[in-house]
Amino acid sequence: MQTAIKTRWLQYQLQKNQKPHRRNSLLPKILIAGIYFNSFFSFVLTPAVGQIPHKPAIPSQPKSSQLGQQLLEQVLQCTQSKLLNQQTLNQTESEAVTTKCALQIVALAPDGSFRPDAIARMSAFIEASGIQLPQRIAKGQANVKLDLIANSSSFTIPVRIGRQTYTFLIDTGSGHTVINAEIAKQLKLESTPLPSGLLENKPVIGNNLKNLQTSAYILPTISVNSASVSGLYALGLPAQSFPENVSGVLGLDFLSNFDVVLNPQKRQLQLLPPSQPVANAIPLKGNFGIMTAQVYINDQGPFSFAIDTGAYTMMVSKPLAQKLGIDEPKAEKTAIFGFGGTEVVKKAKLNQIKIQQRQATNLDAIILEQSKILNLPGIEGIIGQNFLNKYQQYWRFSKPNAIGIVESGSLFLTPLSPNYSPGDITYLR
Repeated sequence: MQTAIKTRWLQYQLQKNQKPHRRNSLLPKILIAGIYFNSFFSFVLTPAVGQIPHKPAIPSQPKSSQLGQQLLEQVLQCTQSKLLNQQTLNQTESEAVTTKCALQIVALAPDGSFRPDAIARMSAFIEASGIQLPQRIAKGQANVKLDLIANSSSFTIPVRIGRQTYTFLIDTGSGHTVINAEIAKQLKLESTPLPSGLLENKPVIGNNLKNLQTSAYILPTISVNSASVSGLYALGLPAQSFPENVSGVLGLDFLSNFDVVLNPQKRQLQLLPPSQPVANAIPLKGNFGIMTAQVYINDQGPFSFAIDTGAYTMMVSKPLAQKLGIDEPKAEKTAIFGFGGTEVVKKAKLNQIKIQQRQATNLDAIILEQSKILNLPGIEGIIGQNFLNKYQQYWRFSKPNAIGIVESGSLFLTPLSPNYSPGDITYLR
């Protein structure tokens, strides 16, 4: 398809008087990456350490319908200008250009970070497009045995995709499901390539994804025991991004359709029908696809921390470590592993961690100096397995918003037997 023809074709797709089925053929491919990045690879600047997170100031916006139309027009103009300067491109390359334009205009600030109002803008964009995103349909319940990753206390469960069963990490710190790209290809899953370089500023451990070529895959119904969810996408990553014998990550896009009960001592996971919050549960706030809670450390705070079953230990940002007085210049260093490879970090010790009525003392932690994993609004650390595995966890979630992001929830923690030891954990998302 010649560039001029492609440009006219794209413009036709975005006209208000177009046929819905023609418009729907293009826009889902634009939005797959945008929705995915809102909930898994989102990143914006972190406010000053020690401040109680405030909702970022957002300039006054037009009404949603007006804003959505403006964004559609801007995406069209961006795509036209880029395609006119290109030689003949195939369909995949054209869609990559369109995807990048949509992300830059709808969700990104000039410095490449995610806008504080990115989710609202994406919702307006979707509404203006007139398309219907796939609806997640959850059925059934599950009661399954948890397995441990070798030499670790991170838990995995069997996940069925089509007729095949694979081992997935349970990860509340991931907004979306992730799959080994080779397995996705073996399953012949329909996919949409993501633009090159789009993973460069991802909030994960390691820096090996900068120039990675990857795709978003459309998943068939996926199941855990008798619990199933349809209407999901997954990011494909190479096999070396996962621990040995792990084929993927089960994220909140699946888990949030149920009440999740995780008992580390019994190594048991239950997926139950959603229920109402109970008294004394820890309130959770959705933050660009992850769940956060207010945390006190060494009698200081509150600080906003992500609650992450995929993280091996407590993690704090370097500015917070300095504020707490735990950033020792000669502290022992260690290497940790995540989606983006390995990263060297400092070890630290936290005298006291308190989340509402639950607290723990003398916990190991690491100080993140280079990683972008904490580059989310107001996130100053992560609650990992060395805290969570002291409790049975009962997670409840609100219904997702228009673009599939969970905005609130609760976590009820029940202390486990004092004789139970979670053990050492070596893997970090």
